[in-house]
Amino acid sequence: MKIILLEDDVKLGDKGSIVQVKRGFGMNFLIPQKKAVMATEGNISMTNNMINAQKKKVEKEKQKHLADAEKIKTIQLEFEVKAAVSGHIFGTITTEQVVEQLKEKAGIEISKKKVAISTHIKLAGTYSVKIKLFTGVDVVIPLVVTVEKEDEEALRAEKAKKKRSYKREVDPNEEVRSNDSDDDYED
Repeated sequence: MKIILLEDDVKLGDKGSIVQVKRGFGMNFLIPQKKAVMATEGNISMTNNMINAQKKKVEKEKQKHLADAEKIKTIQLEFEVKAAVSGHIFGTITTEQVVEQLKEKAGIEISKKKVAISTHIKLAGTYSVKIKLFTGVDVVIPLVVTVEKEDEEALRAEKAKKKRSYKREVDPNEEVRSNDSDDDYED
């Protein structure tokens, strides 16, 4: 018995394929489950029309995503974050934040599942973000993480303070107190 598959099947084939199956399998399982229809001339032409319409729809959608990809390629994502004295940022840059900034800068809404950040972002610097818009339409854009100005100045001051404390010279006229003296304690 020849049937036309209405769904992709691992063993039988892809949607729209005309396959030969045993009569019992087709009549008792595939057709009642709406996984296939009998391969008549009318069903074959209807399936071909559906497949052609689906191909046109997919091609139109791909063209739309290619246009979106061209818009996104010109964007550079920039995040200004707070950081600790060591230079590590508080928290991390997430895919949700990337999606929000893309929406603001390009006006394109995408799912956070379609965004892949190259590594965990814990330091200021430049990173890459891969965005999969559609099958075969991927875009890689730069993501720049900078430390907020106030935090940057505080970091510089803290580092300079540390350097000064290491280079501190002892004044020979300065009185040196010993921790061993009992003068600090009263009986």
